[in-house]
Amino acid sequence: METSELEKENTKPPAVAKPATFELTVDEGDLDEDQFVSIWNVAASTMKGDQEKTRLLASKLLGFLCKQRCEFVLTSPTDAKYLDEQFESDTGLLYNWKPESEKVDILAQHALVPFGILKQIVEFKKFSIDKAYSPRRADRVTWFSDEWNVG
Repeated sequence: METSELEKENTKPPAVAKPATFELTVDEGDLDEDQFVSIWNVAASTMKGDQEKTRLLASKLLGFLCKQRCEFVLTSPTDAKYLDEQFESDTGLLYNWKPESEKVDILAQHALVPFGILKQIVEFKKFSIDKAYSPRRADRVTWFSDEWNVG
């Protein structure tokens, strides 16, 4: 007795859903002459301007870059002074990177990264928006104080 084509199709294992993937994007106008862009602008472009999703991605990127101890983050002297003052008045700037925190906005808007290198490290280190990246408080302070570049 032959098996019908319909029966064969019904015996196939169900397809496994792949996790949602995305590619970081940037609006060309947001890149400076050296191809640096704020983490916030990358998140906003990638998430098509959706505020909640932008903050979620920015939060995850900050945690990911801190855990990787990335040394290519740049901020201006004026912005570094502003961020230092903000941290002194409210430690939540470095301690609260939850997606619902506006502290993420402040930090991500002042953290500049070379877009090409950001894309490479995210791909190479297999960044996932579904993973939790929650560095220790001491590591956040060290990353910000010692590893960000001011210039």
